[in-house]
Amino acid sequence: MTNKLTDEQIKAAELKKAEKNTKIKERLLGYKMRELQADDIFKIIEIVNILNVADLVTEFLKQQDAAKIKSQKMQGLSVIASQSDDNKKESLTDQIKTIQQDISSQSFEYVSKAAKFVLVHSAEIKTELNGLLANLTGKTPEEIGKTNIVTYSLLVKDFFVKPELREVFELLS
Repeated sequence: MTNKLTDEQIKAAELKKAEKNTKIKERLLGYKMRELQADDIFKIIEIVNILNVADLVTEFLKQQDAAKIKSQKMQGLSVIASQSDDNKKESLTDQIKTIQQDISSQSFEYVSKAAKFVLVHSAEIKTELNGLLANLTGKTPEEIGKTNIVTYSLLVKDFFVKPELREVFELLS
């Protein structure tokens, strides 16, 4: 009975993740962000300098790498658990839950820290950030400023996780 519940929990978590991804994609309809170009670096450096966030961005990139590694480990354990006997499956399930809790707590801690930082400095970067997001999405800064708060947050997140932005920060660090 315990193993069926565990399998059901794993399936429920996968379904929840798929639903979340679908909702995120729906929110971002009409907001396709182009690849970063050389001229974008000047606006990015301006924002980084205004906020003095080089350390925060570096910490975010490290956090993202750690979460990706833990997620991959969790997926591997899920595959092994699905093919294991009852005792082994229970042990692996406990490990998976521990990894999920670790990722959630670290993500929440970092997001809280970043949100607080942005709120404290929002007046300083509003114009620059909205201008940059507008340029990247083909919208106007006014359209970006009037965007739903969830969609706006997703745009900011999508900007900061762009692979080419990561490469630039790694080069500048």
